[in-house]
Amino acid sequence: MTAPVKAVPTNQIQWEEYLNTTMTSPEVFAENLKSGDFREKLNGYIGSRDKAMTDLKSELTEQITASVIDLAKRNGVRPDSERIALAGAKGGTYNAGAPGALNKTWATGGQMLSDILTPQKKLTKEQHARLAAYQEFTAAYSERIPSEGGYLVPEETRAEILALTLEASIVRSQAMVVPMSTSKLRWPVLDFTTEVGEVFGGIVMSWLDEGEEFTPTSGTFAALALVAHKLGGLARIPNELVRDATALEAWVRQAMPLAVMHFEDLGFIKGNGVNKPLGGLHADNPALIVVGDESGQSTPTITWNNVLAMFARLLPESYGNAEWDITPDAIPEIFSMALPVGTGGSAVMLGEGAGPQRLPMSLLGIPIRWTRKAPAVLGTQGDISLVDWSKYVIGDTMTMTLDTSEHSAFTSDKTDFRIIERLDGQPGLLSPLTPENNGPTLSAFVQLETRSLD
Repeated sequence: MTAPVKAVPTNQIQWEEYLNTTMTSPEVFAENLKSGDFREKLNGYIGSRDKAMTDLKSELTEQITASVIDLAKRNGVRPDSERIALAGAKGGTYNAGAPGALNKTWATGGQMLSDILTPQKKLTKEQHARLAAYQEFTAAYSERIPSEGGYLVPEETRAEILALTLEASIVRSQAMVVPMSTSKLRWPVLDFTTEVGEVFGGIVMSWLDEGEEFTPTSGTFAALALVAHKLGGLARIPNELVRDATALEAWVRQAMPLAVMHFEDLGFIKGNGVNKPLGGLHADNPALIVVGDESGQSTPTITWNNVLAMFARLLPESYGNAEWDITPDAIPEIFSMALPVGTGGSAVMLGEGAGPQRLPMSLLGIPIRWTRKAPAVLGTQGDISLVDWSKYVIGDTMTMTLDTSEHSAFTSDKTDFRIIERLDGQPGLLSPLTPENNGPTLSAFVQLETRSLD
Protein backbone atom coordinates (compact mmCIF):
# COMPACT_ATOMS: atom_id res chain seq x y z
CA MET A 1 0.00 0.00 0.00
CA THR A 2 1.44 3.36 -1.05
CA ALA A 3 1.88 5.92 1.77
CA PRO A 4 -0.32 9.02 1.53
CA VAL A 5 1.21 12.10 -0.04
CA LYS A 6 0.59 15.46 1.63
CA ALA A 7 0.17 18.63 -0.40
CA VAL A 8 3.44 20.44 -1.07
CA PRO A 9 3.74 23.55 1.20
CA THR A 10 3.84 26.91 -0.54
CA ASN A 11 5.07 29.29 2.20
CA GLN A 12 7.28 29.29 5.32
CA ILE A 13 4.43 28.75 7.78
CA GLN A 14 3.11 25.77 5.80
CA TRP A 15 6.63 24.30 5.59
CA GLU A 16 7.13 24.55 9.35
CA GLU A 17 3.74 22.94 9.98
CA TYR A 18 4.48 20.22 7.42
CA LEU A 19 7.89 19.38 8.89
CA ASN A 20 6.53 19.32 12.45
CA THR A 21 3.81 16.81 11.52
CA THR A 22 5.85 14.63 9.16
CA MET A 23 8.55 14.03 11.75
CA THR A 24 6.04 11.67 13.35
CA SER A 25 5.24 10.10 9.94
CA PRO A 26 8.55 9.40 8.24
CA GLU A 27 6.89 7.22 5.59
CA VAL A 28 4.93 10.27 4.33
CA PHE A 29 8.06 12.37 4.14
CA ALA A 30 9.95 9.59 2.33
CA GLU A 31 7.19 9.25 -0.27
CA ASN A 32 7.13 13.02 -0.93
CA LEU A 33 10.91 13.06 -1.41
CA LYS A 34 10.46 10.90 -4.51
CA SER A 35 9.04 13.96 -6.24
CA GLY A 36 11.64 16.23 -7.91
CA ASP A 37 9.35 19.22 -7.57
CA PHE A 38 9.03 18.55 -3.82
CA ARG A 39 12.80 18.32 -3.36
CA GLU A 40 13.34 21.55 -5.29
CA LYS A 41 10.83 23.46 -3.13
CA LEU A 42 12.24 21.94 0.06
CA ASN A 43 15.74 23.14 -0.89
CA GLY A 44 14.28 26.57 -1.59
CA TYR A 45 12.72 26.66 1.89
CA ILE A 46 16.01 25.61 3.53
CA GLY A 47 17.91 28.33 1.63
CA SER A 48 15.45 31.06 2.65
CA ARG A 49 15.57 29.91 6.27
CA ASP A 50 19.39 30.01 6.31
CA LYS A 51 19.34 33.51 4.82
CA ALA A 52 16.89 34.64 7.47
CA MET A 53 19.15 33.28 10.20
CA THR A 54 22.18 35.02 8.66
CA ASP A 55 20.27 38.31 8.48
CA LEU A 56 19.16 37.88 12.10
CA LYS A 57 22.74 37.20 13.25
CA SER A 58 23.96 40.29 11.40
CA GLU A 59 21.21 42.41 12.94
CA LEU A 60 22.01 41.14 16.44
CA THR A 61 25.71 41.84 15.91
CA GLU A 62 24.94 45.42 14.87
CA GLN A 63 22.69 45.89 17.90
CA ILE A 64 25.33 44.54 20.30
CA THR A 65 28.04 46.71 18.74
CA ALA A 66 25.79 49.76 18.98
CA SER A 67 25.09 48.98 22.64
CA VAL A 68 28.81 48.68 23.43
CA ILE A 69 29.57 51.97 21.67
CA ASP A 70 26.67 53.68 23.45
CA LEU A 71 27.96 52.41 26.80
CA ALA A 72 31.43 53.72 25.95
CA LYS A 73 30.01 57.14 25.01
CA ARG A 74 28.07 57.40 28.26
CA ASN A 75 31.28 56.71 30.18
CA GLY A 76 33.33 59.25 28.27
CA VAL A 77 35.11 56.95 25.83
CA ARG A 78 35.26 57.71 22.12
CA PRO A 79 33.85 54.75 20.14
CA ASP A 80 36.90 54.15 17.97
CA SER A 81 36.90 50.50 16.97
CA GLU A 82 40.65 50.24 17.35
CA ARG A 83 40.49 51.59 20.91
CA ILE A 84 37.81 49.10 21.94
CA ALA A 85 39.82 46.30 20.34
CA LEU A 86 43.17 47.31 21.79
CA ALA A 87 42.19 48.52 25.28
CA GLY A 88 43.93 46.28 27.74
CA ALA A 89 46.36 44.86 25.20
CA LYS A 90 49.78 44.44 26.76
CA GLY A 91 52.14 47.00 25.29
CA GLY A 92 49.65 48.31 22.71
CA THR A 93 52.15 48.30 19.84
CA TYR A 94 50.76 48.15 16.27
CA ASN A 95 47.50 50.01 15.68
CA ALA A 96 45.90 49.86 12.23
CA GLY A 97 43.97 53.07 13.00
CA ALA A 98 47.01 55.14 13.98
CA PRO A 99 47.90 58.11 11.74
CA GLY A 100 51.23 56.48 10.96
CA ALA A 101 49.41 53.44 9.57
CA LEU A 102 47.33 55.71 7.34
CA ASN A 103 50.51 57.29 6.02
CA LYS A 104 51.77 54.88 3.37
CA THR A 105 54.53 57.18 2.09
CA TRP A 106 57.51 55.26 3.44
CA ALA A 107 58.03 51.55 3.76
CA THR A 108 60.60 51.87 6.53
CA GLY A 109 62.04 54.41 8.91
CA GLY A 110 65.37 54.19 7.12
CA GLN A 111 63.77 55.15 3.81
CA MET A 112 62.10 58.12 5.50
CA LEU A 113 65.39 59.31 7.00
CA SER A 114 67.17 58.92 3.68
CA ASP A 115 64.56 61.08 1.94
CA ILE A 116 64.48 63.90 4.47
CA LEU A 117 68.29 64.04 4.82
CA THR A 118 69.03 64.10 1.09
CA PRO A 119 69.72 67.66 -0.15
CA GLN A 120 66.95 69.06 -2.34
CA LYS A 121 69.15 69.19 -5.42
CA LYS A 122 70.13 65.53 -5.08
CA LEU A 123 66.65 64.07 -4.60
CA THR A 124 65.70 61.35 -7.04
CA LYS A 125 62.37 61.28 -8.85
CA GLU A 126 61.12 58.61 -6.43
CA GLN A 127 62.19 60.66 -3.41
CA HIS A 128 60.44 63.75 -4.76
CA ALA A 129 57.27 61.68 -5.23
CA ARG A 130 57.38 60.31 -1.67
CA LEU A 131 57.94 63.74 -0.11
CA ALA A 132 55.08 65.20 -2.20
CA ALA A 133 52.81 62.34 -1.12
CA TYR A 134 53.70 63.00 2.51
CA GLN A 135 52.83 66.69 2.17
CA GLU A 136 49.48 65.70 0.64
CA PHE A 137 48.85 63.31 3.53
CA THR A 138 49.63 65.88 6.23
CA ALA A 139 47.30 68.39 4.55
CA ALA A 140 44.47 65.86 4.55
CA TYR A 141 45.03 64.70 8.14
CA SER A 142 46.28 67.95 9.68
CA GLU A 143 43.98 67.61 12.73
CA ARG A 144 45.51 64.25 13.61
CA ILE A 145 49.15 65.24 13.05
CA PRO A 146 50.99 66.80 16.03
CA SER A 147 51.44 70.53 15.65
CA GLU A 148 55.14 70.70 16.58
CA GLY A 149 56.16 69.56 13.12
CA GLY A 150 58.42 66.74 12.13
CA TYR A 151 57.78 63.67 10.03
CA LEU A 152 55.28 61.09 11.18
CA VAL A 153 57.08 57.79 11.70
CA PRO A 154 55.43 54.92 9.74
CA GLU A 155 53.30 52.77 12.04
CA GLU A 156 55.22 49.62 11.20
CA THR A 157 58.45 51.28 12.37
CA ARG A 158 56.82 52.84 15.46
CA ALA A 159 55.31 49.49 16.38
CA GLU A 160 58.65 47.75 15.89
CA ILE A 161 60.37 50.30 18.15
CA LEU A 162 57.78 49.73 20.86
CA ALA A 163 57.87 45.97 20.40
CA LEU A 164 61.61 46.05 21.05
CA THR A 165 61.05 48.17 24.17
CA LEU A 166 58.64 45.59 25.57
CA GLU A 167 61.45 43.08 26.01
CA ALA A 168 63.17 45.29 28.59
CA SER A 169 60.45 47.64 29.82
CA ILE A 170 59.00 47.39 33.30
CA VAL A 171 55.61 49.04 32.96
CA ARG A 172 54.44 49.11 29.32
CA SER A 173 54.87 45.35 28.92
CA GLN A 174 52.41 44.74 31.77
CA ALA A 175 50.09 47.75 31.84
CA MET A 176 46.72 48.36 30.19
CA VAL A 177 47.38 50.48 27.09
CA VAL A 178 44.49 52.65 25.84
CA PRO A 179 44.79 54.25 22.36
CA MET A 180 43.95 57.98 22.33
CA SER A 181 42.75 59.64 19.13
CA THR A 182 42.87 63.06 20.81
CA SER A 183 45.15 64.61 23.43
CA LYS A 184 42.60 64.11 26.23
CA LEU A 185 40.58 61.08 27.25
CA ARG A 186 38.48 60.20 30.28
CA TRP A 187 38.82 56.46 30.85
CA PRO A 188 35.99 54.97 32.97
CA VAL A 189 36.85 52.93 36.06
CA LEU A 190 34.84 51.56 38.97
CA ASP A 191 35.16 53.51 42.20
CA PHE A 192 36.20 50.31 43.96
CA THR A 193 37.39 51.61 47.34
CA THR A 194 35.57 49.50 49.95
CA GLU A 195 33.86 46.14 50.42
CA VAL A 196 32.31 47.10 53.77
CA GLY A 197 28.59 47.03 53.04
CA GLU A 198 29.09 47.21 49.30
CA VAL A 199 31.16 45.82 46.45
CA PHE A 200 32.17 46.94 42.99
CA GLY A 201 31.77 50.64 43.52
CA GLY A 202 28.47 51.06 45.32
CA ILE A 203 26.53 47.92 44.38
CA VAL A 204 24.96 46.42 47.51
CA MET A 205 23.84 42.77 47.55
CA SER A 206 21.59 41.21 50.19
CA TRP A 207 19.70 37.98 50.92
CA LEU A 208 15.94 38.48 50.58
CA ASP A 209 12.92 36.66 51.98
CA GLU A 210 10.12 35.74 49.59
CA GLY A 211 8.34 38.92 48.54
CA GLU A 212 10.90 41.23 50.16
CA GLU A 213 11.90 44.25 48.06
CA PHE A 214 15.36 45.31 47.01
CA THR A 215 16.92 48.46 48.42
CA PRO A 216 17.66 50.68 45.39
CA THR A 217 21.40 51.19 44.84
CA SER A 218 23.60 52.24 41.98
CA GLY A 219 27.21 51.61 41.05
CA THR A 220 29.66 54.46 41.48
CA PHE A 221 31.78 55.14 38.42
CA ALA A 222 34.76 57.43 38.13
CA ALA A 223 37.16 58.31 35.36
CA LEU A 224 40.88 58.62 34.93
CA ALA A 225 41.80 61.85 33.19
CA LEU A 226 44.41 60.89 30.61
CA VAL A 227 46.17 63.90 29.09
CA ALA A 228 48.84 63.24 26.48
CA HIS A 229 52.20 64.67 27.51
CA LYS A 230 55.11 65.17 25.13
CA LEU A 231 58.14 62.95 25.60
CA GLY A 232 60.96 64.21 23.42
CA GLY A 233 64.49 63.05 22.77
CA LEU A 234 67.41 64.69 20.99
CA ALA A 235 70.45 62.91 19.61
CA ARG A 236 73.46 64.29 17.76
CA ILE A 237 75.10 61.76 15.44
CA PRO A 238 78.05 61.93 13.02
CA ASN A 239 77.23 62.63 9.40
CA GLU A 240 79.21 59.53 8.40
CA LEU A 241 76.37 57.53 9.91
CA VAL A 242 73.78 59.73 8.21
CA ARG A 243 75.29 58.99 4.81
CA ASP A 244 75.09 55.24 5.39
CA ALA A 245 71.37 54.47 5.10
CA THR A 246 71.73 50.87 6.29
CA ALA A 247 73.70 51.82 9.40
CA LEU A 248 71.33 54.73 10.05
CA GLU A 249 68.30 52.48 10.05
CA ALA A 250 70.07 50.03 12.35
CA TRP A 251 70.74 52.89 14.76
CA VAL A 252 67.08 53.93 14.66
CA ARG A 253 65.97 50.37 15.44
CA GLN A 254 68.50 49.75 18.21
CA ALA A 255 69.36 52.94 20.08
CA MET A 256 65.95 54.56 19.82
CA PRO A 257 63.95 51.72 21.44
CA LEU A 258 66.31 51.70 24.44
CA ALA A 259 65.91 55.44 24.95
CA VAL A 260 62.13 55.34 24.57
CA MET A 261 61.80 52.39 26.95
CA HIS A 262 64.03 53.94 29.61
CA PHE A 263 62.33 57.32 29.80
CA GLU A 264 58.82 55.90 29.50
CA ASP A 265 59.55 53.68 32.48
CA LEU A 266 60.88 56.58 34.53
CA GLY A 267 57.61 58.45 33.95
CA PHE A 268 55.35 55.47 34.58
CA ILE A 269 57.26 54.45 37.73
CA LYS A 270 58.04 57.72 39.50
CA GLY A 271 56.69 60.62 37.45
CA ASN A 272 55.06 63.37 39.54
CA GLY A 273 52.12 63.96 37.20
CA VAL A 274 53.21 67.52 36.29
CA ASN A 275 53.52 67.63 32.50
CA LYS A 276 54.31 63.92 32.68
CA PRO A 277 52.59 60.69 33.80
CA LEU A 278 51.80 60.05 37.47
CA GLY A 279 54.02 57.15 38.42
CA GLY A 280 52.59 54.12 40.15
CA LEU A 281 55.32 54.36 42.81
CA HIS A 282 55.20 58.13 43.29
CA ALA A 283 54.07 59.39 46.67
CA ASP A 284 51.11 61.19 45.04
CA ASN A 285 49.57 57.92 43.82
CA PRO A 286 46.26 57.90 45.77
CA ALA A 287 46.25 54.08 45.85
CA LEU A 288 49.78 53.76 47.25
CA ILE A 289 50.09 51.99 50.62
CA VAL A 290 53.18 52.77 52.70
CA VAL A 291 53.94 50.05 55.26
CA GLY A 292 55.61 51.09 58.51
CA ASP A 293 59.01 49.83 59.63
CA GLU A 294 59.71 47.70 62.68
CA SER A 295 60.14 49.27 66.08
CA GLY A 296 63.81 50.14 66.56
CA GLN A 297 64.72 49.25 63.00
CA SER A 298 67.97 50.86 61.96
CA THR A 299 68.81 52.56 58.69
CA PRO A 300 69.39 51.16 56.14
CA THR A 301 67.91 47.65 56.46
CA ILE A 302 65.20 45.46 54.98
CA THR A 303 63.98 42.67 57.22
CA TRP A 304 61.90 39.55 56.71
CA ASN A 305 59.14 41.13 58.79
CA ASN A 306 59.18 44.16 56.45
CA VAL A 307 58.64 41.82 53.50
CA LEU A 308 55.78 39.99 55.23
CA ALA A 309 54.13 43.27 56.23
CA MET A 310 54.22 44.45 52.60
CA PHE A 311 52.91 41.15 51.27
CA ALA A 312 49.99 41.31 53.73
CA ARG A 313 48.82 44.57 52.12
CA LEU A 314 48.83 43.32 48.51
CA LEU A 315 45.47 42.69 46.84
CA PRO A 316 45.01 38.89 46.67
CA GLU A 317 43.92 39.15 43.04
CA SER A 318 47.36 40.66 42.31
CA TYR A 319 49.33 37.67 43.60
CA GLY A 320 49.68 36.24 40.10
CA ASN A 321 50.79 39.53 38.47
CA ALA A 322 52.80 41.34 41.13
CA GLU A 323 56.57 41.78 41.26
CA TRP A 324 59.14 43.12 43.70
CA ASP A 325 60.89 46.19 42.22
CA ILE A 326 64.07 46.59 44.26
CA THR A 327 67.09 48.88 43.96
CA PRO A 328 70.31 46.91 43.26
CA ASP A 329 72.06 48.36 46.33
CA ALA A 330 69.55 46.41 48.47
CA ILE A 331 70.94 43.07 47.24
CA PRO A 332 73.03 42.45 50.40
CA GLU A 333 69.94 43.07 52.58
CA ILE A 334 67.70 40.75 50.57
CA PHE A 335 70.27 37.94 50.33
CA SER A 336 71.13 38.08 54.04
CA MET A 337 67.58 38.27 55.40
CA ALA A 338 66.85 35.76 58.16
CA LEU A 339 63.61 34.39 59.58
CA PRO A 340 63.65 35.16 63.34
CA VAL A 341 63.04 32.07 65.50
CA GLY A 342 63.24 32.87 69.19
CA THR A 343 66.76 34.08 69.94
CA GLY A 344 68.09 32.50 66.75
CA GLY A 345 66.98 32.39 63.16
CA SER A 346 67.40 30.83 59.73
CA ALA A 347 68.12 32.16 56.27
CA VAL A 348 65.20 33.06 54.06
CA MET A 349 64.89 30.83 51.00
CA LEU A 350 64.87 32.72 47.72
CA GLY A 351 63.58 31.04 44.58
CA GLU A 352 66.02 30.19 41.81
CA GLY A 353 66.04 32.59 38.91
CA ALA A 354 66.54 32.16 35.19
CA GLY A 355 68.51 33.76 32.40
CA PRO A 356 72.24 34.41 32.03
CA GLN A 357 72.60 36.11 35.44
CA ARG A 358 71.17 33.16 37.36
CA LEU A 359 70.39 35.36 40.36
CA PRO A 360 67.72 34.20 42.80
CA MET A 361 64.75 36.09 41.45
CA SER A 362 61.69 35.36 43.57
CA LEU A 363 60.60 36.12 47.11
CA LEU A 364 57.45 34.53 48.57
CA GLY A 365 56.91 33.12 45.09
CA ILE A 366 56.74 36.63 43.58
CA PRO A 367 59.42 37.61 41.01
CA ILE A 368 62.13 40.06 41.98
CA ARG A 369 63.18 42.73 39.49
CA TRP A 370 66.46 44.41 40.40
CA THR A 371 66.21 47.83 38.79
CA ARG A 372 68.11 51.09 38.98
CA LYS A 373 64.81 52.78 38.11
CA ALA A 374 63.58 52.14 41.66
CA PRO A 375 62.45 55.49 43.15
CA ALA A 376 64.97 55.46 46.03
CA VAL A 377 68.19 54.01 47.41
CA LEU A 378 68.42 51.52 50.26
CA GLY A 379 66.83 52.72 53.49
CA THR A 380 64.48 55.23 51.84
CA GLN A 381 60.83 54.81 50.84
CA GLY A 382 60.84 53.35 47.32
CA ASP A 383 63.92 51.15 47.67
CA ILE A 384 61.63 48.10 47.72
CA SER A 385 58.14 48.09 46.21
CA LEU A 386 55.52 45.38 45.69
CA VAL A 387 53.47 46.31 42.64
CA ASP A 388 51.01 44.86 40.14
CA TRP A 389 51.63 46.86 36.96
CA SER A 390 48.54 45.39 35.26
CA LYS A 391 46.62 47.88 37.43
CA TYR A 392 48.35 50.79 35.67
CA VAL A 393 46.75 52.56 32.66
CA ILE A 394 48.73 54.07 29.77
CA GLY A 395 47.05 56.44 27.33
CA ASP A 396 48.93 56.44 24.02
CA THR A 397 48.19 58.70 21.03
CA MET A 398 49.92 56.09 18.85
CA THR A 399 51.97 58.75 17.06
CA MET A 400 55.72 59.26 16.90
CA THR A 401 57.38 62.08 14.96
CA LEU A 402 60.97 62.45 13.86
CA ASP A 403 62.73 65.60 12.70
CA THR A 404 66.31 66.44 11.80
CA SER A 405 68.57 69.47 11.55
CA GLU A 406 71.96 69.59 9.90
CA HIS A 407 72.43 73.27 10.80
CA SER A 408 72.48 73.20 14.63
CA ALA A 409 75.72 71.15 14.64
CA PHE A 410 77.08 72.22 11.25
CA THR A 411 80.59 73.06 12.48
CA SER A 412 81.05 69.61 14.03
CA ASP A 413 79.80 67.76 10.92
CA LYS A 414 76.94 66.20 12.83
CA THR A 415 73.16 66.03 12.48
CA ASP A 416 70.61 66.46 15.24
CA PHE A 417 67.70 64.01 15.46
CA ARG A 418 64.58 64.83 17.45
CA ILE A 419 61.95 62.24 18.30
CA ILE A 420 58.63 63.00 19.99
CA GLU A 421 55.80 60.81 21.23
CA ARG A 422 52.69 61.78 23.20
CA LEU A 423 51.27 59.68 26.00
CA ASP A 424 50.14 59.62 29.63
CA GLY A 425 50.01 57.13 32.46
CA GLN A 426 47.89 56.90 35.61
CA PRO A 427 47.45 54.32 38.40
CA GLY A 428 44.27 52.37 37.64
CA LEU A 429 43.12 52.33 41.29
CA LEU A 430 41.55 55.40 42.88
CA SER A 431 42.52 54.45 46.43
CA PRO A 432 43.42 51.44 48.59
CA LEU A 433 40.59 48.95 49.10
CA THR A 434 39.01 48.39 52.49
CA PRO A 435 38.15 44.66 52.60
CA GLU A 436 34.73 43.35 53.63
CA ASN A 437 36.00 42.29 57.08
CA ASN A 438 37.09 45.91 57.69
CA GLY A 439 40.72 44.81 57.97
CA PRO A 440 43.77 46.78 56.83
CA THR A 441 43.49 48.35 53.38
CA LEU A 442 44.88 46.52 50.35
CA SER A 443 46.34 47.77 47.09
CA ALA A 444 48.29 46.84 43.98
CA PHE A 445 50.94 49.44 44.93
CA VAL A 446 52.81 48.84 48.22
CA GLN A 447 56.02 50.39 49.56
CA LEU A 448 58.09 50.31 52.75
CA GLU A 449 58.52 53.60 54.58
CA THR A 450 61.89 55.20 55.23
CA ARG A 451 63.59 53.34 58.11
CA SER A 452 64.90 55.25 61.12
CA LEU A 453 65.61 54.72 64.79
CA ASP A 454 62.68 55.42 67.14
